[in-house]
Amino acid sequence: MKVSLIITTYNWPDALKLVLLSATRQSYDNYEVIVADDGSESTTKTTIANIQKLSHTPIIHVWQKDKGFRAAAIRNRAVAKSSGDYIIFIDGDCILHSHFISDHAALSEKGFFIPGSRVKLKKTYSEKLLNSQHPFTFFTRASIVKLWLLGKVKRIHPIIKLPATKFRYKRPKRWQGAVTCNLGLWREDFLSVNGFNNDFIGWGLEDSDLIVRLINNGIYRKDGKLNSFIIHLFHQEASRENESINRKKFELSIQHNIKVTPFGFFQIENIE
Repeated sequence: MKVSLIITTYNWPDALKLVLLSATRQSYDNYEVIVADDGSESTTKTTIANIQKLSHTPIIHVWQKDKGFRAAAIRNRAVAKSSGDYIIFIDGDCILHSHFISDHAALSEKGFFIPGSRVKLKKTYSEKLLNSQHPFTFFTRASIVKLWLLGKVKRIHPIIKLPATKFRYKRPKRWQGAVTCNLGLWREDFLSVNGFNNDFIGWGLEDSDLIVRLINNGIYRKDGKLNSFIIHLFHQEASRENESINRKKFELSIQHNIKVTPFGFFQIENIE
């Protein structure tokens, strides 16, 4: 099974460098990396190019014009350039441990999407990583425990790894908490609902809308917590200026049992 790891980013090349370095050092052997760039300046392009030279893993840079927060559209563009059977979405501030893709692949199952969890680094340690001359750290479960004991990590229970027991299927129609900082799903399922709704502009709920439409289409949740986790760099919360507008669009998908957005993946070439 080929995996496409899609990393969404915008004008934070220092964080993206850490993420890409971790993404190119995965134990899984059949994957590609797609950087979904929502209009970053040239420094991001340079950062990606520098890591491409060092990487044995294919890294594809997909860019769109900066017209505000358009995570939905750039993720659709990234999927269009990908070739994997299975897609994993993360954000450009999410560092991976070396078995991240392998853990996701082990949980993958036809007819299900897999939301994972995250370990949050505290502000001072995040800044230390970002400002270091030799910033890359190989995170392991053992090293995260040590960081927690030193007060550099907020919580460590997401690193616990449990087998694929029945609890993973107990919330099949729960959309809450399934977000694209750590989400795996089959390409065919993504296409079946026409991907993300490009009408979502500004922060929030474009991923929840995707999840609701998957559920409406009979693609259900299989929990990836206590198995699949990312290491999340600290950052200030994004502006939620458009949240109320996006929420109205999202609620329509719930109220009208919408399965397929009319303005999604297959229409991405119609927008700049």
